[in-house]
Amino acid sequence: MEPNLRYLACLRLSADSDGSTSIEWQRRVTSHYLTAPHISGHLVGEAEDTDVSGSLSPFKRPKLGKWLNDRADQFDVLIAAKMDRLTRRSMHFNELLEWAQQNGKFIVCVEEGFDLSTPQGKMMARMTAVFAEAEWDTIQARILNGVQSRLENRSWLVGAPPTGYRIKAVEGGKRKILEIDQDFHPYVEEIFRRIGEGQSTHRIARDFNGRGVLTWGDHLRKLKGEGIKGTQWQSTIINKFIRSSWVPGIYTYRGEAVLDDNGDPVILPETPLATMDEWTDLVDKIKPAEKPEGASTGTRNSAKSLLSGVGHCGECGAAFTSLMGTGYTRKDGTKTPGHRYYRCSNKFKGGACQSGPYIRADVLDSWVDRVIRESIGQWDMYERAGVGPSQARELQAARARLENLEAKYIAGDYDGEGQEESYQRMHKSLSGKVALLAKQEAERANPTLKATGKKYGEVWEAKDQEDRRNFLRAYGVKVFVWGEGADKKDRGYVMNLGDIKTMAEELFPNRGWASLNPVHTHNAPEGYWRKIEVAADLLKQGPVVEVNLRSSESF
Repeated sequence: MEPNLRYLACLRLSADSDGSTSIEWQRRVTSHYLTAPHISGHLVGEAEDTDVSGSLSPFKRPKLGKWLNDRADQFDVLIAAKMDRLTRRSMHFNELLEWAQQNGKFIVCVEEGFDLSTPQGKMMARMTAVFAEAEWDTIQARILNGVQSRLENRSWLVGAPPTGYRIKAVEGGKRKILEIDQDFHPYVEEIFRRIGEGQSTHRIARDFNGRGVLTWGDHLRKLKGEGIKGTQWQSTIINKFIRSSWVPGIYTYRGEAVLDDNGDPVILPETPLATMDEWTDLVDKIKPAEKPEGASTGTRNSAKSLLSGVGHCGECGAAFTSLMGTGYTRKDGTKTPGHRYYRCSNKFKGGACQSGPYIRADVLDSWVDRVIRESIGQWDMYERAGVGPSQARELQAARARLENLEAKYIAGDYDGEGQEESYQRMHKSLSGKVALLAKQEAERANPTLKATGKKYGEVWEAKDQEDRRNFLRAYGVKVFVWGEGADKKDRGYVMNLGDIKTMAEELFPNRGWASLNPVHTHNAPEGYWRKIEVAADLLKQGPVVEVNLRSSESF
């Protein structure tokens, strides 16, 4: 090679390396080479990449990649103690070799003694790269087999414990497992219980912050003797925890559940925080309530209203908007405080509704509260069993993968030695996954009913206004108001209990439900049910724009 060349030492160490390829050993090998009498050149830098896999392209390595991509004009020769310190992939080595040729660079691999300035040297280098890749594949297979065996005996692999668990050493410290963190578990149980009662995660977060409950991150810091950060609980933190597959203990890889030979998810902890059924129920309960047609836009005024998304105009069917009246000043100068009102959003925005009824919110809220307590308050509470989020897209993808695998098998792609066993293993796993996902989707289509062990009145009493509103919306309860009722002197209103009666009839189909009144009224106008149907038809003719503003109008 040419005299006075500039050398860049390529040093790499991955997690699977042993002492024979340590960074210091590589440095000694390259240094010894550069001090040889026949070498005319000097070292201009080192690209030292530690904890970097040999499967990663040299151009993407943290240190070497910067030299290749941004500083190629600062060196002439890449030198490495062994070829596998450059890469273990033949494809990546060929890519690096072509780059060197195009940019006038040389490559030196000391142990292999390559002279890449000759065709024979290049051929030998490519052959060695193929063997290096085969060695890397063997290493990866050994690692994967070790991971699989550890999963089979429920061993914890690596990293910090998931929320609610702690890592415990067993078998004399040779193996680690996940078990429930008993110090934090009371808060986990409280979260599960309160969500099961229908309380919002916003309310739970506010309560935990008020009581000074440590978040999981601060709990771990305290266990390590570190200073806590004082992180506040938020509803998003609780929602993320509930949706985590670690609640039922499911081990995932790259966001997808790892399945055993039967196609079932691998459950890592011996005792998870919740069963699969309990977990899917919790996930269902924190789903945002579906927004009814014409419902509130969700500003702060609507958050104060019990019947946001529940109350409707009896004349046109539009959702009620919540407004705060400013009150008025008497002749003697005293100020009368304003009240919150429900008003037809269609009329408020100048829509087609002619009457546009309005009513004081505290009056209508009190009537709804009384009806709930007196009608369904003593009933046993039932709910639809949760089945978790939809898996339809994942099911479609799994079926496509299974069909592709079967097509390749029929085409003879698995006729080679040992490939039949590989095909059977993959087919069994995919078939099990398809069967599991199909079962979950079937359960979603036909959810069952189950008793909660509580009365509706108990659950209603324990809720704050936000949770009560979510309860009414979840069960499809509707309240309709007319500006003029049957006696023409007072407003009329109707409440339909919605899904509550439907579930009771499904659960006890042979029981007489004549005494179970699904509709409750107050001074309802004659033919009110037909009026509601007409209002629904009016809504279908076009969208109704609604707002939630503080009104300057006095009622």
